[in-house]
Amino acid sequence: MREVRDVQATPVSLFSDGPVPRLLDLAVSAQESGGEISLDDEIRRYIRLVRGDWVADWNCSVHAASGALEFAADSVERLGSLDGFPPEFREKAARAAGDMDPAEYLRTLAGLVRIMDREIVREYTELPMAGWEFLRVFPYLFGLDAILMDEGGPLADSVRERLENEHPYCQELAAGYATEAQRALVLFPGVDGLRARLSWATRDGLRVIIDTVNDHMQREHS
Repeated sequence: MREVRDVQATPVSLFSDGPVPRLLDLAVSAQESGGEISLDDEIRRYIRLVRGDWVADWNCSVHAASGALEFAADSVERLGSLDGFPPEFREKAARAAGDMDPAEYLRTLAGLVRIMDREIVREYTELPMAGWEFLRVFPYLFGLDAILMDEGGPLADSVRERLENEHPYCQELAAGYATEAQRALVLFPGVDGLRARLSWATRDGLRVIIDTVNDHMQREHS
């Protein structure tokens, strides 16, 4: 009965969403990569992602993420096993821990996050952007890529059509396109821009997106 009460008293959402499962995802991918993926570098990318987004940093800083892992470790240690926790968390924690005690592994992971948090954020030239990181930094551009693959046609026409379809409630989409395109120009200032990830997202292609958004906003919202 005591174990049931303890499990029920644990905030289940902490293990179902947020930094704990996210960091465990990275740990699992590193653990099961056969040495091809460095856990240290994956954590550095996670830190770069959070620090690069003021909303994410305000909502759940890296320091808070390490504290969530510590709490998870304490909870597992208190109950003596992963039983009673959400199934997805149990699976991820077991896979990441491998032969280690899950509580011990979670505490070790929390310590590693704190150590990496003391470092200077790595530039993309030092630590290339990973695929999972790209999807979270440029979600609107990634979504546009799917549309271009399905529909084809000129880039400007696709952006214009998407904005017109959402109009007059297109501000969020317009801001997403323009912000990500401008951010890509700043972070990847070469001629190729994001071409390594999106074949059309060269410097000129990114400028087309910005110009098309600005034209729509001036015509329809000024």
